[in-house]
Amino acid sequence: MAKIGQQWLNLPQDILLEVFRYLSFEEKANVRATCKYFHQLIDHPTLWLNKTVVLKRLQSCNSCFWTTLRKRRIRCLVIKEATSKQLQKMVNLIPNLTSVSMNVKMNIERLRTLRPLANLQNLQLSNSSLVLDQELLSEVVTFKQLTTLVLCSSLFGRSSSLCLLADLKKLQSLTLHIRQKNPPLLSFQYILFRLPKLRELSLSSVDTWENLSLCFTAPEIRTSKQPDGFEPPCISQLQLERLTLLNSTNGPLSRKALNQLRNVRSLSVSLTRPCVLLNTNFVHSMLDNLPNITELELSWNGPLAEFVKVLPLELTKIDLINARLSNVDVQLLSDSSGKSLKHLSLVLCNGITETMLKQLPKQFPFLQTLDLR
Repeated sequence: MAKIGQQWLNLPQDILLEVFRYLSFEEKANVRATCKYFHQLIDHPTLWLNKTVVLKRLQSCNSCFWTTLRKRRIRCLVIKEATSKQLQKMVNLIPNLTSVSMNVKMNIERLRTLRPLANLQNLQLSNSSLVLDQELLSEVVTFKQLTTLVLCSSLFGRSSSLCLLADLKKLQSLTLHIRQKNPPLLSFQYILFRLPKLRELSLSSVDTWENLSLCFTAPEIRTSKQPDGFEPPCISQLQLERLTLLNSTNGPLSRKALNQLRNVRSLSVSLTRPCVLLNTNFVHSMLDNLPNITELELSWNGPLAEFVKVLPLELTKIDLINARLSNVDVQLLSDSSGKSLKHLSLVLCNGITETMLKQLPKQFPFLQTLDLR
């Protein structure tokens, strides 16, 4: 055994790093504890590219821990609990962070501690007590370099304060998950048509929205101004490619709204209640009028038959959650996307039989992944 261990140590570093790249986090920790040489190799930055570290309590992180993160060049952190002082220490020790997700009770003081992070591109703020008021959003927009912003909250402050997000001109992905009745639709419309690089959008609780089409309809007149009086230019056509709408039961979108969404290629929809009439559901209107959709995630507790006939042709990926399936539904899906579908996921779906599963290789000959849960 000793000779085998010695042979491992004689392998070139590049080969060892390639082997270690396939190890799990626990396996890396075990290898790291064997000797000083492997201790150094496991901390090599190439083994930790694009890895995210979750920190439950910053208080428990000592200087040795921060030194290890710097050696590994960790750039993404998820923070569960921290004070302003602890956040300030973190920023000083790891100033090159590019992604920070905080699920803590947020206030202006804590958010301001992140200002020195000049490379921060991804900011996620999630907390049930978070209020998106003007003071908080004014601090968010100081991070002009952001390309991804996630805000999960319970409610807005003043509706006009949301317009401040239009200042984030580099923003490519925006997630607004807010549990509030009668959200400020005009403010949503305002920012969507003033973010020229926005490609991904995720909205939640839109079942309470009386007019979802308004968000995706180009404003004919000025809708609102920022508090300082400056109004960014309005774009004429949305460039969204990925759209997620959670908890939705709205009516069909207007023709103008559908035209603005014509570039959408990936659609994710969660329906909270069964449709009253198929042709009055906004999902039906989108599937029937957006031919460029190639990826679809549909979550709803109902038969797939109500949607399968309007699914876009040549889907490459489809995720079905809680849907009720039949052999006829699967065959119709095969008729429309059998030669293009590469990824199929059936999660908590009813009606799946052994006969249905045996037919899948014939119905979808180019399928690369199948997820059954």
